[in-house]
Amino acid sequence: MTERLQGFDYRSSPYHRPNQKWVCGRLADGECCLSGPDPKGRCGAGPQCAPARDGDRWRCTRGPLHGGPCDAGPQSDGSCGCITPPCRPRRSWRYRRKLVVRSTIAATLGLIILGVAGIWAGDMVQPGHLSAVHSTVADCSACHNAPGDSASGWLAAAFGQHPEFPSDTRHACLNCHDVGDAPLSPHSLATLPAVDDQQSGSLGPWPVELNRALFTTPSAPIACGSCHEEHKGVDADLRDVADSQCQVCHSQRFVSFNSGHPDFTDYPYDRRTRIVFDHASHLGKHFSDEAEQAPSSCSDCHTTAADGRTMEVRDFDQSCGACHAGDIAGDALAGPKGVAGLSVPGLDLTLVENIGQWPEFADGDLTPMTELLLSGDPAYADIRDTLADVDLLDLESASAEARAAASELAWQFKALVHAIQSDGSQALVTRLEAAMGRTLSADEQRRLTGLLPATLVDAAQTRWFPMLDTEIEARASGSAPATEALRPPSDDDAADDEGGDAVDDDEFDALFSDDGDEGFGDLFAEDSGDDGGDLFGGDIFGGGDDIGDPFADPEPEDSEPEVVTKSDEERMALGGWYLDEFHLRYRPAGHADPVLRSWTELATRQQGMEDWLDPRTPGACTQCHSLDVDASGATTAQWQGKRVAPTEHHFTEFDHSTHFSLLGDAGCETCHQIDNEAPYADSFDDRDPHNFASNFAPLNKAVCLDCHQPDQAGADCSLCHRYHVGDFEATMPRTTLAGQH
Repeated sequence: MTERLQGFDYRSSPYHRPNQKWVCGRLADGECCLSGPDPKGRCGAGPQCAPARDGDRWRCTRGPLHGGPCDAGPQSDGSCGCITPPCRPRRSWRYRRKLVVRSTIAATLGLIILGVAGIWAGDMVQPGHLSAVHSTVADCSACHNAPGDSASGWLAAAFGQHPEFPSDTRHACLNCHDVGDAPLSPHSLATLPAVDDQQSGSLGPWPVELNRALFTTPSAPIACGSCHEEHKGVDADLRDVADSQCQVCHSQRFVSFNSGHPDFTDYPYDRRTRIVFDHASHLGKHFSDEAEQAPSSCSDCHTTAADGRTMEVRDFDQSCGACHAGDIAGDALAGPKGVAGLSVPGLDLTLVENIGQWPEFADGDLTPMTELLLSGDPAYADIRDTLADVDLLDLESASAEARAAASELAWQFKALVHAIQSDGSQALVTRLEAAMGRTLSADEQRRLTGLLPATLVDAAQTRWFPMLDTEIEARASGSAPATEALRPPSDDDAADDEGGDAVDDDEFDALFSDDGDEGFGDLFAEDSGDDGGDLFGGDIFGGGDDIGDPFADPEPEDSEPEVVTKSDEERMALGGWYLDEFHLRYRPAGHADPVLRSWTELATRQQGMEDWLDPRTPGACTQCHSLDVDASGATTAQWQGKRVAPTEHHFTEFDHSTHFSLLGDAGCETCHQIDNEAPYADSFDDRDPHNFASNFAPLNKAVCLDCHQPDQAGADCSLCHRYHVGDFEATMPRTTLAGQH
């Protein structure tokens, strides 16, 4: 007979046979299901029968070997009413013993072959070819914690017989690769940033979910080989990491970029721009009014960074200079075009006693630079507090203490001018170092003093305080000179000093007297002689030879060309110090003037210099360069647009250069849409860079999905996201590997 008397599979027989490879997962509990696993170990749980239609009713078709028709019967829709819950089948003990025997035989034969293979043993255990980037590694021990030339070395390493070997498999990669200060910590960060731990609506692939159910998030160091698998051939890309490897740790998971990936919210605008430039107002107003100055495309103002990751703003001359160079030069300013440095403060000279000569028409306040230089004297602090709410030009209601403080302020200012005149720029440096409490570098000294010319200080002293040396000596001897209002010399005084030809009142009346030889009266007299005569006498119309042709062209008169003298401010159009009445002013020398930049940076760190940061001051630095306050409360002027150093690595990165050929006619506007309703300019009223309204709408994920599909441009996590973040050099330095010569 060729037919078996009885079948030995679960479908044919309810009995357990020793020749079966798999047994039900509930066998140990005595609740083995009737269907059992199939020959490949897959659970057969599910409906116990397929109900059949019998007229208008459904009939259970479960066979006698499985208990016959069930009590529950079919459902109203014809589905089986008895569903066996699934389990995880296990290998039978007989099949396990079979696998152990086979494995032991294979291992024994392998060891015998390795033992007799000699010098070829290493090649026999080679797991595969290295990738192209590691193809120069000739010795296995350069990366692995075992000698690679003998099979015995690998066996000894497998059982921990080489504890003295210095390298470790997890750390061997770090001999060449720099991935931050905490290379084996998650994302190469010692401390991960706080994120919202939210579960998405969908879960990851089932192997990921099973892994997360069985194992917790790894807390031990993560080996490099966990993600970068070698020995897959010369064409293998070690940076190609499967999405499932990322999803093992991340609590917010999704199936793919197309299915489950959250929409972009603020990316990539995590802070306001460093340069104040309103795209909406420029494109909608300024460029429409001046079409010849308008850029033809975004690339006129922006250029790709060297690594392609970010877009950078071009230099001022290329992007902004055509329209804004005049703002820096002060062409649009109605007042002075230079910023006030050292200025004579205005005083009420009727109530300030014993200060010597003082310019009567000086009516300015203490400038930030003047006050900072005065604060280099420790005694100035008390004076400043006393005069905090006092109007120096009106001391009528001021106290005697305030008037005395005003007098002391005048002498301190004179002492400052005298020190600068005597010691030159070094006096400025000394005062600045005393005020700032630190030593200035040589470069800071040059920038903060602006190389103030000594001759200009001499001219200022002569105009402001002609008797300064004498007054300083008199006060030092205890006899301070009385207050004297000093007026600038008038034109009349200058003419008198030069013995000029000014005409007094008597001489002016004599010009029109009837008697006297020098008056004009005889010109109109009837009895005047031939030489005088009537002005309208016959000689004018008598045709005399001395008259000439009255219709002839007049002969040109010899005259010297008029000399047009420019003001000091106009003569310093290219930048530098100049004297303007009672101020020493500094005119910006174009964009990025080092003097204005240094004083602006100083103003952000020094109290009492807030006026210097006004965007309406000459130079207009803070009109375009934003002021940011960090977490410590320090204010910083942003001199450049966004710059990302090559050593700086972020979680999300985008390569602009690879996308330019795919954007089409829309160009950058494919992704970056201007939000005309956003209060962009208002964001800069607050110096918190993270409290802002972007000039652009958030990116639309649908734009990326046009190309980034699995069968097109790809949708892997590693396309946009980086695992290793931080500040490190992502290069491989020259390193001598073990075994190489």
